[in-house]
Amino acid sequence: MARDKRIKKILSFLLLPTLLSLYSCFPLGNYLELSMKIIDINDRVETIERKVDQKSISKTDEKIAEIQKNVLNLQKNLASLQSEFENIKKGTGTIAIDTTNVDDLNRQLLGLKTEVSNIQSIINSLKSNSDKNTNKLSEIEKSLLSANNQITQLTQRISDLEKNTTSLTNRITTVEGKVQDVQTTTNSSISQLSKRITDLEKVTNTTSNKVANIENQLKEIDSIKKDLDVLSMRVRGIQDNLTTNISQTDIQLLKQIQQQIQEIKSTIQTLSPEELLRLKDGYIYYVVKSGDNLSSIANAYDVKLNDLAQLNNISDVSKISVGQVIKIPVSDPSQYVRVPVKINPSDILTYHGQNKNGTINLGLDIYARGKDIYPILPGKVLSVDNYTVRIDHGNMITAVYSGINTSVKVGSFVSNSKPLGQCIDVFHFELYIDGEPRDPLRLFTEYKGIFTVTFYSEWDDGKVPSHPTFRIARNGKVPEQFKTIAVDPTVIPIGSLVYIPTLNNTIFIAEDTGSAIKGNRIDVYVSDVRMALNNGISPHPVYVIYPEKNVQ
Repeated sequence: MARDKRIKKILSFLLLPTLLSLYSCFPLGNYLELSMKIIDINDRVETIERKVDQKSISKTDEKIAEIQKNVLNLQKNLASLQSEFENIKKGTGTIAIDTTNVDDLNRQLLGLKTEVSNIQSIINSLKSNSDKNTNKLSEIEKSLLSANNQITQLTQRISDLEKNTTSLTNRITTVEGKVQDVQTTTNSSISQLSKRITDLEKVTNTTSNKVANIENQLKEIDSIKKDLDVLSMRVRGIQDNLTTNISQTDIQLLKQIQQQIQEIKSTIQTLSPEELLRLKDGYIYYVVKSGDNLSSIANAYDVKLNDLAQLNNISDVSKISVGQVIKIPVSDPSQYVRVPVKINPSDILTYHGQNKNGTINLGLDIYARGKDIYPILPGKVLSVDNYTVRIDHGNMITAVYSGINTSVKVGSFVSNSKPLGQCIDVFHFELYIDGEPRDPLRLFTEYKGIFTVTFYSEWDDGKVPSHPTFRIARNGKVPEQFKTIAVDPTVIPIGSLVYIPTLNNTIFIAEDTGSAIKGNRIDVYVSDVRMALNNGISPHPVYVIYPEKNVQ
């Protein structure tokens, strides 16, 4: 019992203060390790307690005490008997001795000695077990002391960690204070920058508005300049015609010319530019005029003199006669023709056959201020008069280039690789084949075929005005009347410039599509439903302007 109480006191002494000191700050890993050790020690103590039952120890102690008491009594009786025996030996023979009693006593004495020896063995065994238990308790005490030392070390480490944690906490607090200061400063700077950006945006918006106003004014100025240039061209035309009296016969002649122009358009509408200019067979036929020589012709048409002479069976290159036809080879007819100027549809002022100031325009008027003007083919200059150059290109083709400043001379040959001069404001271009006027715009286009043309408005697709794509074409733009057309993109690509000479004097833009627009079908946009219905359905020749060669 005393030993058990001492063990419990030791455990309480070692564990209680340690647990109290580690309760709030002990690391989880070390706490679990220490808890496992304490549980192990408790299990070992309980095992020993089960082996050494306190009641059995108490009973054993009582038995030992009783046995020791009996041994003492026996030892006393034995000593008394031994004393009596010794007295008998020393006495006389007159005393009668009962030997039988003596033998019994000796036997009892031996039995007592044996019993005493057994008891002594039991006592020694009990002492041995007690010593073993004492050793185990000593080992437990040592384990507890070792655990206490470890706990002390861990407590010291925890204390150091607490100090380091306190130091880190202080440093974090300091850093947080600095961060707060930086944030305050940054917020202030951002606020100032935001104000400056707002001010700059206001200035930028104001500047953008001013720039937009200036751009609009410049556009208006350009438009005014364009109108002035057109008026200037008209004034020149009036000056040229001041001495001419227009009679009723002339008016009838003009009507006949207009009718002939329409007939010619119908006749040649399917021809390519090469076929129109009679280059398909690979030759140009030039009629020799006064002052011509074979060398000048060869240089103008970029042909070797000997090759030209051999092709025309000319043995003496210095001898050619007026009226002689010279056959000039053309290697690639499709690359041989050149447009006089690259155009933008909005720059076309008057189309071929269009009524202009009461007269029929036999050519094409293009606004081309300051642009270089090229001849469509090589040829000989027939005349230069009043900013107008007339050239014979061979193949019975004559072209008139008007409204240009030029330095070319009458009788000289020109090449289409060099410009004739620069346009003053409006370039007027006429094309004659066999003496008949032709549509010059055909040189800029590719024939696509006969198309069925219909008309549509924004109400035809069933969309209401609140619909997000109401009156929006396929390209995302708002369509323009008699400008936007819907096409089949597999036949005419979106964005193409389309010319329909028999329909209207304008260049259409392929900007829209339609579920019913397939193959050779074109739908022209108009803003009036009645107009779309009244125009009906009709066939027309369709041309597409070469974008890579002719459009700016």
